[in-house]
Amino acid sequence: MSSSADLDLGDGSGKESLSGITNFLQADGDAGRVLSASIIGLIVSPVVAVIDVINAVANFFAQPFNSAGDAIGSLLRGLFEAPGDLLIAGADVSETVLRSIFGDTLAGLLAFPVTAGLVMIVLYMVVLYLREDETGDVLPGLPIDVPTDIFGVEEEDTIDE
Repeated sequence: MSSSADLDLGDGSGKESLSGITNFLQADGDAGRVLSASIIGLIVSPVVAVIDVINAVANFFAQPFNSAGDAIGSLLRGLFEAPGDLLIAGADVSETVLRSIFGDTLAGLLAFPVTAGLVMIVLYMVVLYLREDETGDVLPGLPIDVPTDIFGVEEEDTIDE
C-alpha cells in the first residue's frame, strides 16, 4: 500500500464523498484510514451540530446588543462629527466670503470667529426649542389660552405642575 494517496472528499456532498473514497481506495489508499475517519466523523458530527446550535442561540441573543452598540456609535458620530464637519465647512465658506468682501488680511482673522458664533447661535436655538416653555392653546408660543370650562371640560395639569 502506498501512502501517496490523498483522501479528497470534494465539497462534502454524498456523491463527492463517495467518489473521493473510491478514488482513494483505488489509488492503494488505506481502508483502515477511511474506516477510522468515518467512525470519528460519526462520533464528532453530533457534537459539532450541538455547538452550531449553541452558537446560533448565542448569536440570536447577542445580535440586538451588537446592533444597539452600532446604533449608539452612529448616534455619537452624528452628534460630535457632524458639528465638527459643520464648523470646518462653515469656516471655509466664511473665509471665502470674507476674503471676497474684506480682502485677504481681515478675512483670515474673522473667518473662524464668525463660524463659531453661527454654531453657538444654532445650538442656543436648539436649547430654546428643547426647554418646553408653557404656551397657550390658541397659537404656539403665545401665552393666550382658551377657557374650556364653559364646555364642562377641565384641563389636566401637565407633568411640570
